[in-house]
Amino acid sequence: MSHLENLITKLAPNGVKFVMLSDIAVRTKGTTITAAQMKALDKPNGPVKIFAGGKTVAYFDYADLPERDVNTFPSVVVKSRGVIEFEYYDKPFSHKNEMWAYHSEQEDVDIKYLYYVLKTKEDKLREKATSMGAFPQISIPDTENLRIPLPPLPVQREIVEILDKLTQLTAELTAELTARKKQYEYYRNTLLKFDEKRETLAQKDGDGENNEPS
Repeated sequence: MSHLENLITKLAPNGVKFVMLSDIAVRTKGTTITAAQMKALDKPNGPVKIFAGGKTVAYFDYADLPERDVNTFPSVVVKSRGVIEFEYYDKPFSHKNEMWAYHSEQEDVDIKYLYYVLKTKEDKLREKATSMGAFPQISIPDTENLRIPLPPLPVQREIVEILDKLTQLTAELTAELTARKKQYEYYRNTLLKFDEKRETLAQKDGDGENNEPS
């Protein structure tokens, strides 16, 4: 039995609970900025990264943006139009205001773990986005209402460590990129596949404990 399996057996013997993304993460807004402004203000060595649609990014100085629009928490950026995907970023950043991002202020949530879970949701969200019209896009409720498996924090951190190592290996072994990418996706999906039926039973047991008289 692997270390991860031992952790799950020890710390979540009755199954892993599932929660709504909106219950464990804080959604942050971006900044109002045009493509022309991004191009004019772009500084290659700027400390603040600005995300726009697709793969478009720019780098600004702090003085170029309202202070309230700069996010400093490690976050998951939601690319909601055109290219539908999630990106983890742990340095100061902002994004165009039609996008959004998530961070967590809860001690039992590892934001990098949350990022890896959300990556498994991309295909489903892309399918939904393409059904919305000529220009693929998703809306805030599409992510707010996602159900997320939330194992104990040590389990989350072990999963992150494993997937980080696989991500690094994939980046290094470019000659085997396709095969490694499939291997990475397989392990990511396997590691993050939790049993919702067991979670339901665990929730009921938890409710029963909470209802005991003091």
